Amino acid sequence: MGVATRTGSAVMVVLNGVAAAPGLVARREVGLLTAALPAQPYHVATDLDLAAAGELIGQVEQAAQDAAVAGLRAVADCLPAAAALLGVAVVVKAVSVPGRLADVLRSHAWMHAADGLLYRDAVLAAARQCGWAAHAVELSGLPAAEPAMTAIGRMAGRPWRRIEKDAARAAITLL
Repeated sequence: MGVATRTGSAVMVVLNGVAAAPGLVARREVGLLTAALPAQPYHVATDLDLAAAGELIGQVEQAAQDAAVAGLRAVADCLPAAAALLGVAVVVKAVSVPGRLADVLRSHAWMHAADGLLYRDAVLAAARQCGWAAHAVELSGLPAAEPAMTAIGRMAGRPWRRIEKDAARAAITLL
């Protein structure tokens, strides 16, 4: 399964076959948070003291991981009996943020990066919690696989956006 995240959601694409000729098994978009929590907790945290900010971010992290577990299991439960899930490949971008929350909250760019890290890390942790191998796959290292993306896009139907393509390209790395 390949997964690409964005703020508050993840697109999951399951492929089978071989990397040169993959077939589409399933595709689903999963929300990673509840309406009660902010999608960009680091941005909201700027208005809080550090203890409350850390607590809020922790709540969003846990909710995102719980939702990712539920989403991954729901996709796995829909797979044909013969389809064994080899692992979960999550698209990641090379970013770094400071280790201290106070430092992250001083930079709007770092807040965006931290929000992105939160969701991708939640999916990686959820995959491990479900007992599957979790692989972080660098966006720049995804295979182009243009003919395969066109064929899978036809099978999948619309929408076939960049996020679906990135998730499919990540899944190809597991075939």
